[in-house]
Amino acid sequence: MNEYVTLLLDLATEVEQFPLTECSLSDDLEKHWVYIAAFKNTAIRFIGASKFIDDARFQSSIAGVNVNSEYIGDAYDVQAELIAIIYYIREKAKDPSWGQITTNAEDFVEFALIDRISSLNPRQFNVSKLARFAQELNENYKRGNYLSCALLIRAIINHVPPIFEQRTFKQVVAHSSKSVKAILFNLEEGARDIGDLHTHEIVDKFSAPPSKNQIDPYKPNIDVLFREIERKLSC
Repeated sequence: MNEYVTLLLDLATEVEQFPLTECSLSDDLEKHWVYIAAFKNTAIRFIGASKFIDDARFQSSIAGVNVNSEYIGDAYDVQAELIAIIYYIREKAKDPSWGQITTNAEDFVEFALIDRISSLNPRQFNVSKLARFAQELNENYKRGNYLSCALLIRAIINHVPPIFEQRTFKQVVAHSSKSVKAILFNLEEGARDIGDLHTHEIVDKFSAPPSKNQIDPYKPNIDVLFREIERKLSC
């Protein structure tokens, strides 16, 4: 059993044993608020730990839980939802291999590069969403979620043209220097096609998610794009 599953099981016990009943027997509204806030904190820690578990069915279930309770009755409902999910966790955790994360050693986008761009404060642009795109691209790449990687790469190239004073990424490519143009062209004509393929392809007996081999060739291209972004925003 890996460390994330162990942590999740410990937090699951906290969720199950949280004494909401003690609060429901009281008419003290301030006490209700304190208990609801404390339970919300417990539930958020449980859901936060859940994000490290590699199980699509589990992730789908946990994503549907809204922990923002206003009343003690709402908190009871959240606790009941989570306990139902906890039953699933305890059953799956009997398999020592459950919840293992498939990881790659490297980030897709250099962490220091994302950090430098995040620290910039250009007057015209808010780069927080761009940084988040890059962070999620790294997270999904490490987990082997290559379908998410394909869609995030496409989202990035759709997001950045205004930084280059252009409306589309095709225009960004056309107005780039000769040495950069060929590199960015591969994103427009290759990575975009991969993203489009897996977005628009309808299910049939041959449909399959992208492989690592479909994603890896675009690492150096994305690296150059982010360095060009850093250069433009630093001017």
